[in-house]
Amino acid sequence: MKQVSYAVKFITPAFLGNADASFQWRTPPFKALLRQWWRMAVAREVDFNVNELRRREGALFGVASSAEGEKSCKSKVRIRLGHWHEGTMTSAPDIGRVNIGRMATPASLYSGFGPIVPGGRSGAQMKSGAAIQPGDMSTLSIAFPASESRLEQAIALMAAYGTTGGRSRNGWGSFELLGDVPEPRIPTRYWKDAMEKDWPHAFGKDDDGPLVWKSLPQRSWENAMRLLAQTRVDLRRAVPDRLMLAYPDARRTMPGWGRNERVPNSLRFKVRSEGGQFYALVFHIPCRPADALWRRLPDDIALRFVDCFEIAHEFMDAHGQFARLGGNHD
Repeated sequence: MKQVSYAVKFITPAFLGNADASFQWRTPPFKALLRQWWRMAVAREVDFNVNELRRREGALFGVASSAEGEKSCKSKVRIRLGHWHEGTMTSAPDIGRVNIGRMATPASLYSGFGPIVPGGRSGAQMKSGAAIQPGDMSTLSIAFPASESRLEQAIALMAAYGTTGGRSRNGWGSFELLGDVPEPRIPTRYWKDAMEKDWPHAFGKDDDGPLVWKSLPQRSWENAMRLLAQTRVDLRRAVPDRLMLAYPDARRTMPGWGRNERVPNSLRFKVRSEGGQFYALVFHIPCRPADALWRRLPDDIALRFVDCFEIAHEFMDAHGQFARLGGNHD
């Protein structure tokens, strides 16, 4: 077995829920995140075959017995945190306001709705409990078979692009790993090909490279989060049908879908800390909605999903605060 240890430090507030619906350092979210990035590190090796991927994932991370006769096996990956302390941030973070047309609303409420709800003097308050505040640290130790080199790449991807907890795709729960972290190599696939699958398996790329954008330096994590919140607003206003970016929506429904359906935005956000400054990241991990939803869409609407994200890419390329991020990629 090989063991690695890092200091894990949150850059933005994290909403890591426990069984009592309060916020607390916990190992399951980190293990789930490691599994997610491992799938992307391995997906090309199995030619994007989801059944083979699940077989390998079960052999490494463990699997429970199933009604189909699948035998249970223990995980070969062990994760330990230095502490399981509860969060101490009781007030909703004030990251300024975002402009939605002629309206201005608290940016933390817009991008953190759920853990953050309307109320309080600023217009936003914590729904319950106390979030893990920026700067909180613990030790993250991971033990795994020495032959599993792809798991080390998953750790690198998790450190560079990972977020965890509630509303993490909007940048909440951004963290960094401090220590001897491997250099990430981004697994990429031409984004229109990637949208033929209904599960996240690679970063999208086009003729200009990976679909990863990094902002100009920001003086604080609050500024970086406000930039991400406003970018999210502007993206939804730029595309012809914002229901294709993420679903549901408070105002209307997609034909063939109900209000309880869920399609998360495949454009993801993160905040990085580098040299005392902060950077907002936007990156696209393209995939289409789940098969059960995809089959219920009218053909003409299904075809427009590609147009929607093509416009989103053009919007980000033209954004004055962001530029394409280079780096090693497949």
